[in-house]
Amino acid sequence: MYGRAEPRQQPGYACEECRKKKLRCDRQRPQCGACANAQIPCEVNDRRVPRGPKKGSIGALRSRIVALERRLSTSQTEDGVTTDENDLGLTEDSPAKENAATQYPLPDWDVPQQEQPPNSTIPLAWGPPETAPHSPLLFSGLPALPAIAASYPSPKQSPPSIGDFLVPELTKADLIQLYFDRVHPIIPILNKPKTFKWMSDGNSMSEARQCLQYAMWTSAIAFSSQFGGFQETIYAKTRFMLDQLDLNGNDALICHIEHVQAWILITFYEFSKTNYRRGWLSAGRVFRLVQFSRLYDLDSPKTLGPGSEDDPISLEEKRRTFWVAYCLDRFISVSEGAPMTLNEEVVYTRLPCLDDDFQSGVVPQESFLAETMSSAEMRPYAPLAECVILVTICSRALSHKQIYTIETLYSNIPLDFSSRHDWLDGILTRRLNSLQANYPSLTVADNPMIIFSYMVALSAVIYLCRVIETLSRIDQNQSLVWDFQERGLWAAQEIARLAKEHEHLGYFKAHTFMPLTIYLGAARLAKHLEVRKGELETSQAQDVEKSLHMSIGALQKLQSVNNLANYYLQLL
Repeated sequence: MYGRAEPRQQPGYACEECRKKKLRCDRQRPQCGACANAQIPCEVNDRRVPRGPKKGSIGALRSRIVALERRLSTSQTEDGVTTDENDLGLTEDSPAKENAATQYPLPDWDVPQQEQPPNSTIPLAWGPPETAPHSPLLFSGLPALPAIAASYPSPKQSPPSIGDFLVPELTKADLIQLYFDRVHPIIPILNKPKTFKWMSDGNSMSEARQCLQYAMWTSAIAFSSQFGGFQETIYAKTRFMLDQLDLNGNDALICHIEHVQAWILITFYEFSKTNYRRGWLSAGRVFRLVQFSRLYDLDSPKTLGPGSEDDPISLEEKRRTFWVAYCLDRFISVSEGAPMTLNEEVVYTRLPCLDDDFQSGVVPQESFLAETMSSAEMRPYAPLAECVILVTICSRALSHKQIYTIETLYSNIPLDFSSRHDWLDGILTRRLNSLQANYPSLTVADNPMIIFSYMVALSAVIYLCRVIETLSRIDQNQSLVWDFQERGLWAAQEIARLAKEHEHLGYFKAHTFMPLTIYLGAARLAKHLEVRKGELETSQAQDVEKSLHMSIGALQKLQSVNNLANYYLQLL
């Protein structure tokens, strides 16, 4: 019952008369039934051409389309190709071009269609190979890049899938305003008047500045839900332009500061909107660009000699770019317990000045980080400088824990553990007191960087608590352990309170790495409940549980605007 007992049609060809009248021919010979009834001649054409396209015609048509696209692309990039090829050493006789022609051959249009292989395919200029594995850096709307240096266009061009994307002028203005309202307070690396000046001057729009402009738009979109419709497209274009700018570089020891700034903005975007791994990899590129540009050595005597050409505003922009990258390095290291890339001991760059002075063009000289760390002065610093100082203390607490772990492998008694720990505890206490004195609670909600600096300082308290807990396994000094556990509990509850207070400011204005500090506080609270729950009174346990629920609730609310919150929620 699953097949026919007889075929649908009789073998042979239908006659021409039945085909003409669209009748079912019984294919009887020498005359079919329909022709016999009509008493007309029955003619059969047994040499009819099969229906459908000819063999190989589809493959040939695809090849023609590819060739036309290449010719069109070549005509559009004729002005820029010569320069790019000379920079990359790809002249007409270059073997790289010969390899390119071999790998991507053009079809021979003189060969008849019947001789074209029916299943032959030619890789598209911007299409990934059919067998290429999926990469996290590839998007559904952004084809893979080719593996031939000769075919890379300049950063001002892009694959056809995103090349026609244009940002309306009104949207550009909105994004720039959004950038300085929400992104700049936590990544204060640009001077607003200077930025508007080169943006309005088309002659000064270099490739690095164009990348920075797109990076500003991309990062502004991350702090708003208004422009989500083209978020992925503009990010893909920005990332493509930056990759091309890296690939088109030569061996000259020149790296434009806009290049580094663009990568910093994209790295923060990737941490908050894509995934942790991609952000971490891009952060590594930021650190290498910082080292390549020697931004850690901006204020040394040899740098500031007679040959220095930087004006005070440009020099301050470089300082701020370095310190944001420095903080980014510490955030990742504290999160992963990994070694730092930018070594604090070789930094010869002054701390950033107040943002109002920076924007007005009056740039006073600030002290160096080493001077600030050894000073007992409780003076106010710029929010970014406060964050730098506190994240340095937090990273030193991490290093303190790592050094202690290594020392215990060689000796039962760590060499200078007590002096290190007391010094860290003392400087951390001074900075917390300085923050409370210089930034009272009424002004905290006006500046997200100050809230985050508080939370970083409290995270350092939690790290010192962790170190003491590790030490107790050997020394069994329970009174010291309990003291630091109480301080760690207080710090974790304060982090939960600040996270709740940040709701009034809005999570779109929260620092990108605020979920890290909330996670450290929540982990401390959970461990305190686990270790001391039997010793806590009912009211104390309820307070700890309430703070833990506040921390988890803050991370859950942050998930909608920052993927780092989801990353740390999975670790709890």
